[in-house]
Amino acid sequence: MTKKHLVVMDVPGIKKYVFGTDRLVEIRGASGLLAQLNEVETPAFLEERMSRENVDCIFSGGGAGQFIITAELPKLEQAMEQLQSLYSDMSRGGLSLLYGISPYDEHQYSMSLDHAFLQLKKKKDEIPVTSASLLHTGFIRECDSCAGMASQSVKYGGDTSVLCDACARKVTFGKKKGLWGKFIRFLEQRQIDPDAWEMPADFEKIGEMCKARRGYTALIYADGNAMGKLIKQIRKKSDFQCFSQVVDQSITEACHEALFEICPPVNGVVPANILLLGGDDLLVYMTADSALDFAVEVSRRFTQKTKSFFDGEPFFDQVLQGRGLTVSLGVVYGKSHTPFSFMFSQAEELLKSAKQAGSRHPDAKDFYSPPFVDFHIITQFNQSKVVHSRKNFLQLNGAIPVKLYQKPYAIEDAAQLLTHAQKLIYSGIPRSRLKRMGYAPFADKMNGTLEFLKLYTRCSTNGQREAVHNALAEFGCVPDMPWKAPDRSGGEEDIWTSTMLVDLMEIVQFTTKNHHRKGGWSHASQT
Repeated sequence: MTKKHLVVMDVPGIKKYVFGTDRLVEIRGASGLLAQLNEVETPAFLEERMSRENVDCIFSGGGAGQFIITAELPKLEQAMEQLQSLYSDMSRGGLSLLYGISPYDEHQYSMSLDHAFLQLKKKKDEIPVTSASLLHTGFIRECDSCAGMASQSVKYGGDTSVLCDACARKVTFGKKKGLWGKFIRFLEQRQIDPDAWEMPADFEKIGEMCKARRGYTALIYADGNAMGKLIKQIRKKSDFQCFSQVVDQSITEACHEALFEICPPVNGVVPANILLLGGDDLLVYMTADSALDFAVEVSRRFTQKTKSFFDGEPFFDQVLQGRGLTVSLGVVYGKSHTPFSFMFSQAEELLKSAKQAGSRHPDAKDFYSPPFVDFHIITQFNQSKVVHSRKNFLQLNGAIPVKLYQKPYAIEDAAQLLTHAQKLIYSGIPRSRLKRMGYAPFADKMNGTLEFLKLYTRCSTNGQREAVHNALAEFGCVPDMPWKAPDRSGGEEDIWTSTMLVDLMEIVQFTTKNHHRKGGWSHASQT
């Protein structure tokens, strides 16, 4: 019997599939293949099998999907099994698709959705566990990327790799535009020649274009705040459809606009590459001297766009009370040869830290959490966890416990941090002295204070001293320069004396006078 059904889909293990390699071409190819399957092939396949008028796409992207399909249940299940085969075939076994089906009741949309997700969860729980490696002999060559069973030799960028079918498929898609194609369409809409905005070939190429410190790059990971809470409140299909479209469009536009403004090409090559873009997720790899500025701009633009798009929508006006949605971000800095898996792990940790800071903020409410950003510089590969690095190297335990950082920062505070870093560079203070200021707090509170004040009083002009003073004052590190007294009213989190000086000097090292934001620096003015 023909009925309406609600179908939800999920692609498990996306992070492992996309980021389980250290080669840019494979990461780019994996994300491009996922987007092609999710956003293009899935709707087209279902419309072909079920006929276009029987398929209503709520959304399909970011490794998930939701459709309302009018069909006989056996025919629908057969089509979904064929769609599963399509995912497996196109990815050479790298991707799998799971789905849940529920009878659709337009008056009980949330109940239908819950039932469909329950069916999906049951299938996830039934996924078989591989108890041992597929390889048990040294006579079979392993894939250079994933250690699976190699099957072919693949050339790219002057290198030859022996890869399995799944990884070779990633390289094939990595040679194409993939997610970069959307950015090209963005450029074409502005009548800009896309040939002058080529994507970089590898991570090393991006590092070579860093003007502040050659060879340094950054990975920016953004994710929406309080999205899960908001989704649980949606009771109508039209509101869910609106929410999905607004979030996806806003993060895409914010990414493209920020990339255009902050990362213009160097000799025809853009010093950045989009690795993941869909839903409320964004992952971008770029030069270190653009990273924090890009993060701030993406967050600001995303909030502005969602606020504008939701204006006049009764449900969202009610729950958001005129506010837009927000994203928090983790930014990890490292040299271009730093293993990608290492950077990605720390970016995830920093993102979690930023989101937690937003949820604890006094302005946080049921469906709103202020955007925050956390950042960290990888100096040694044995620092596998950011929290361990900070505990071991950026905290001084004693009668007065001291933190040599104030991270994570609210987005507007991060913008001010960028402003003050730029002003310090324009003030003419020698970089060697700025570097020593950054090292001063590591001694201990007393000796760190003496060392900082010695360097501070040696600043040759009032303008230089004013630049340092204003930066510290902005973050409460005056009059006890360069320290901020603890606020003991906030519980255990605030019993520490802290300083933002180390954070500031970390950003200074990735700041240049000729900042390459298109149209000039937007946050700082020359002193």
